[in-house]
Amino acid sequence: MNKLLISLFSVGILSLLVIQNNIIFAQSNEEIINGFLQNIEVTNDKILLSVVDNKGNSYSLSLVNESKIGIETQSGERWIGNINKNKEELIKILKESQKNLEPFTITSSNDIIINLVSYESSNIKNNLQYLGASFILLIFFIFGFVFIINNRIKIINSKLKL
Repeated sequence: MNKLLISLFSVGILSLLVIQNNIIFAQSNEEIINGFLQNIEVTNDKILLSVVDNKGNSYSLSLVNESKIGIETQSGERWIGNINKNKEELIKILKESQKNLEPFTITSSNDIIINLVSYESSNIKNNLQYLGASFILLIFFIFGFVFIINNRIKIINSKLKL
């Protein structure tokens, strides 16, 4: 029985080590920025955004027609599309997000925004680490409990044989 427990435990640990791959990849010319909107300027064909990340670095980025946008505000509004969909509505939502200091994740290349999305803190990839850690902790408790019960059964059996 102990060999079975040890083999199950080692299989569980090995599977968690294989699963732990939490790296965000971007293309070599792309930059990922997590930050807040500092300023919004509107021109005819694009929207200029000043973004500040959590380290205090400032970025001036252009939101163009090809940029993909997905925003969810605190009030529950969702806006998905690009500038062509409804520019006035997008500007209104961006100004509301700026006022509420809502964080964004931006993928940019050469100061042009490729993707602009609301920062999602409940990313499932981030939560997998907590799930894996709790799974390991649960396995330790179960194996410890089985080990203690197994030893107590051996003690009781040896006392009964006397």
